[in-house]
Amino acid sequence: MISIIICSANSQLLTKALASIENTIGVAYETIIIHNPNAKLGICEAYNRGANQAAFSILCFVHEDVTFETKGWGRNVIRHLADPSVGLIGVAGGDTKSRVPSSWSSSVFQSEISIIQHFKFDALPPERIIETGYPDNYSLLKPAVCLDGVWLCTRKDVFAECPFDETLFKGFHGYDIDLSLQVFMKYKVGVVFDVLLHHYSEGRYDRIWLHNMMLVSRKWKSLLPLTVRDLSTEELKNQHWVCIQVCLDYFLQLNYKVPVILFYYVTYTANRFFCANRFWFYLRYILLPARRENG
Repeated sequence: MISIIICSANSQLLTKALASIENTIGVAYETIIIHNPNAKLGICEAYNRGANQAAFSILCFVHEDVTFETKGWGRNVIRHLADPSVGLIGVAGGDTKSRVPSSWSSSVFQSEISIIQHFKFDALPPERIIETGYPDNYSLLKPAVCLDGVWLCTRKDVFAECPFDETLFKGFHGYDIDLSLQVFMKYKVGVVFDVLLHHYSEGRYDRIWLHNMMLVSRKWKSLLPLTVRDLSTEELKNQHWVCIQVCLDYFLQLNYKVPVILFYYVTYTANRFFCANRFWFYLRYILLPARRENG
């Protein structure tokens, strides 16, 4: 029924994940493990290799640092993907994607999330996160544009049209947003609220991550922004400039040189959402820290 594909770098995590799958999935399945301890393969190449070996019609791409809480979650996956209009499901996502480099979260609207998050890098207790921007929508599948890659399920026929882009994305970032956008152009993408899993590490932002977010923006710039909401031009403009500030914060926190930040700032503001007042406001936002350092 379900082919589960894992790119593995840690045998202990893998053993724990496989035991959890066996005890919870509730349907016939196979596991396809792409062993990658030295990260010689990017995750796109690893996942594409796994998908090519799959015997079943439903593909589940999952990180190895997870365990499952929901009993019989495989039946829920099959039910969601039985709808031919649904192409990709996950457990976390956002319903608007800006053309500005950003994560799957929209930065403005509430994300769609149902997960138990554990923290590897921060001394925090596990957190049950459940969020939705559609509180009056009681569907177990909420619409999204971009999904987080911790757990992604699709059908073989969809994947045949929309494989991971291993040519552009060589590492371990950006693959999930790019796949989501590919599928979104042809099918519905959504976050499900009837599959609950534990994720044992949180995301970290670094220059490699930001570089891949810029690759996503460059590849999809002619079609972005994309949204499942009925947004006005003014609302899209506001989304754009909020994302500009978030992106600038990444550049500043990651200690990019001011000329580099200015180059990308002009690149991402020179479009139909340009606003002179906001442009000058964020230009000062970039330059003032440099003035303080030089003062």
